[in-house]
Formats: sequence, structure tokens, C-alpha cells
Amino acid sequence: MRIIVLNSGSNGNAVYVESAETGTGVLLDCGLSRRQIETRLKIHGRFPSSIRGIFITHEHGDHIRGLPGMSKAYKIPAHMTEQTFRQYWRKDMLKGYRFMGMQESVTIHDVTVQSFPKSHDAADPVFFRVSVGEKSFLYVTDLGVHNEHLTSLIPTADGLLLESNYDPDMLRNGPYPEHLKERIDSEFGHLSNPLARHLLETHAGAKLKLLILGHLSEHNNTPELVAAGIDALLKKKTDLRPAVLVASRHGVSDVMQI
Repeated sequence: MRIIVLNSGSNGNAVYVESAETGTGVLLDCGLSRRQIETRLKIHGRFPSSIRGIFITHEHGDHIRGLPGMSKAYKIPAHMTEQTFRQYWRKDMLKGYRFMGMQESVTIHDVTVQSFPKSHDAADPVFFRVSVGEKSFLYVTDLGVHNEHLTSLIPTADGLLLESNYDPDMLRNGPYPEHLKERIDSEFGHLSNPLARHLLETHAGAKLKLLILGHLSEHNNTPELVAAGIDALLKKKTDLRPAVLVASRHGVSDVMQI
């Protein structure tokens, strides 16, 4: 399977995953405009016509704002839980949706996407496991606290995009109001750098070949902090040797393969 991170951050999230054998593609979240998705796919010779399904984790704008434009232009089926749809439908009419039950699998050609519950301040938030053949990729952002679904799946994954949203000291001393700091640091907020590393140290192993750290905060984190923390972890945890990418808030990644 091939993976392209089109963007990862509170300004917009979208990850393109395709089968290396058939070229069948899916889009995980759609937080960029139609034009930006088109432009970023084209950098690597991909086009929206390859996207056979869009899968939405939750209704927050940085994960769904581009969906109406993509759905209207390309008639791509959009998969989400019913509660996510109901919450979003209040804001914008959406056609071509498909309800996706919790832990339900949707197979499009040789690509299978399965949803799992997560902790975040949204109506019915999920994370995804994408499988092509024997390979699997986990897409996990906006995670207040991990659960047994995630901890059981990490050891089985070949690739993982994991949120590493904030540095606790930067958040504590930063410009946000106290209520927002408390929300980010809560069990329904986001995953800090230390918690992301702890999750990897405790549950990831030799099977993991690709690690992407994503959804970095603009004001409460830096790519350098995330990279330094992961470097230190890899020196300590000798069975963990993945290729590592700190995903950008502003640009598209290379094409990665697992």
C-alpha cells in the first residue's frame, strides 16, 4: 500500500491511501478544499478519480470541511458514523453519504477500511485501520486517551499515523485561555508528545515499518521537538526501527510505501 499525507494539522487533515496493485484509493478525512486536494494529489501524479471512498473520523472542520466540494464534483461516496453525519448535517447538506457502524469494515476493491471508537470531544469519533492484502495502516489523530482497541492494533500494524499534538510545557506557558488548555489536555482532547511516545514504547515493535507523527499544534509544538523525542525513543527501544516522518501542517509528503 502507498500513503500520501496531503496535510496534517488543525488547519486541515487529509491522507490518501492506495493499493499498490490496483491503484484503488481512499481518502482518510477531507479537511482541505477540493482545489487543494486536487493540487496536492497532482504533485505525485494522482487524481481524485482514483479516490473510491472518503472516510471521515469526526465532524470538526479540519477533518470534514472539504467534503461537500469533493462530493459534489466527483460523486465519491462518503463514509462516516450516523452521529457524525447528524452533527455535520446541521451545518451543510451532504449527498452521497454512507453510514458506517462502529467497528464496521468497508471494502472497496482490495482496500478495506475499519472504524474503531476513540476519545475526543465530538459526536461519535473514530480512528481507522486500512488493510490491503496482509499490510495494515492505522490512522489515529484527535485522541484524548488511548483505549484497548488501539493498544491491541498497534503491534499488528505495518504503518501508523499517530497524533503528537502538543508539548505540555509549551501548552502550559502558551497564549491559549485556560479553558482551551484544559480541553486540549483532557481525556477528550489531544495526545501530547510524551503520551504518544509512551504509547509507542509500550505497544509498537518490529512489525512497524512506517511511523508518521501528525496533527502537530501550531502554537504548542514544533517538528523539532517531536523529532528529538522520537529519536531518543528509537535509541532506547532497539526493536523499533520504522521509517519516521513528522507530517507537515503546510505541505504534502512524499509517497510512502509499506
